[in-house]
Amino acid sequence: MPRIADLSGIRSILELDRPWAVYALGDLSPGFAEHCKWFALQDEPPALVLLYGRFEPPVLFALGPPDRLACLMQEIDSPAVTLQVRPDALAAILAHYQSADLQAMWRMLVEPETFRPVAVGGAAPLGGADIDAIQALYADGHQRGEGPHFFDPSMVEQGIFRGVWEGDALVAVAGTHLVAPSLGVCAIGNVYTRHDRRGRGLSARVTSAVVSDAFLRNLPTVVLNVDQRNAAAIRVYERLGFRRYCDFAEGLARRSVG
Repeated sequence: MPRIADLSGIRSILELDRPWAVYALGDLSPGFAEHCKWFALQDEPPALVLLYGRFEPPVLFALGPPDRLACLMQEIDSPAVTLQVRPDALAAILAHYQSADLQAMWRMLVEPETFRPVAVGGAAPLGGADIDAIQALYADGHQRGEGPHFFDPSMVEQGIFRGVWEGDALVAVAGTHLVAPSLGVCAIGNVYTRHDRRGRGLSARVTSAVVSDAFLRNLPTVVLNVDQRNAAAIRVYERLGFRRYCDFAEGLARRSVG
C-alpha cells in the first residue's frame, strides 16, 4: 500500500537527494515524526510524498519521478496543502489541487568547506526566555507582510537561534526550522532584521553564527529556503558560502472540486 510507516525505507528514499530532502529527513526524528503521513512507492524508481501536519494546512513534500508521484497523489485527500515541491512535480499535484499563489524559491546549501563566516560579535544565543522578544520582532515583519511564516516557539528550545539586542529589544534574529543531530541535517529559517536596522550586516552576522554552531555540532548538511525575488537576502547567503542547489515552488493549494 502507498501509505507506509517503515522509517528505514523512507530514509533510504530521502537519502537519494539529501539536500532537497533535508526537512523530510528531519521529520523522521522524535518530535516531528508523529506529525507525518508518508506515502511511497519503494520499487524502482522510488517516489515519496509527505504530509506534515504540524502546520495548518499541512505541508506537502514530494520526491520522485512525476508519473510515480501522480500515482501517490491519488492517496492524498487533504482539502488544502502548503506545497514545497520541485517544478517537475507540479503537474502531478495540480491534477488534484488548484494553486492560489505559488512563489518561486531557491533551496540553498552550504558545506563546511565552502562556508565563509563573518565576525559574529553581538550575536547572542537565544532560548526559551527570549520567545516573547523574538515574536515581538517578527510582528514587525508581519505588519509589512515579510515576517517568518513557519515559526513555532518550540523551535527555539529545539534548535539554534542567535540574535542582536539593542537594550531590551531584539533587532535581528536567525534561527532554525529543524535540527536533527542523529541525521546530520539542519534547516535554517526564521531570519529577520528589523526594517530600520537593515544595511548594517546584521542578517549576515546572525546567520553566520547559526551556521557556525551547526557545523560545530557536526551537522554537515545545512540548507535554507529563500524567495527568488529577495535579491538582498540571496546576496547575504552567497557571501556566506551558500549556493543555489535547486528551485522549487511554495504556496497554498486547495483540492479541486469535481
